[in-house]
Amino acid sequence: MTLRLLPAWTAAAAVGAAVVLAGCTPLASDAEPSADASSLADPSLSAVAVAPAGTPDPCEMITLKKLNGIVDVKMADGEFNSSLSYEGRNICEWRPKNEERSEPRVQVEINWEYPDPEAHQAIAEGVFGRTVKPGGKIKNADYAYALPGRRTIGMGVGDYFVKVSFIQPNRKGAPDITLKLARAVSSTLAEEIGAA
Repeated sequence: MTLRLLPAWTAAAAVGAAVVLAGCTPLASDAEPSADASSLADPSLSAVAVAPAGTPDPCEMITLKKLNGIVDVKMADGEFNSSLSYEGRNICEWRPKNEERSEPRVQVEINWEYPDPEAHQAIAEGVFGRTVKPGGKIKNADYAYALPGRRTIGMGVGDYFVKVSFIQPNRKGAPDITLKLARAVSSTLAEEIGAA
């Protein structure tokens, strides 16, 4: 660094540090820190969604054997995702059995509070700009759409909105994998609720 640039660099660093520190507490206030460690809630706790009696369990919508065959990876048992589930919907997530791998992941959501797939599609279009057809027929799904890229499919099955997501960027054939997963979930759910 040349000597001519040193004063400019030093001034920029000092201004940047002042701006960052000033954002913590207004300079003109006598404010004390707003929270202490003892008053913070336990971040590992979350509200657990409680489904009405008889609501299908998303973790039971696909067998591990079928899931492994579709994604062509040994997956661990599905686990209830309490951070994404809330009153009205439950989500199950599968991850690779090999804990050194973070992908692929599969998520299945069963939503009983807002079961209208067309309303969910309108929300998705508001966020992503558009939705597309899932790439094939899904037996037992009254209505189905996919997000661009076809890695998430939303559908109506009986009185439920169901969303199936396959998460693995750059995986060749991901849209076909997602469609196969959606077909398997739709079939299991329809059989369970007597809509097959």
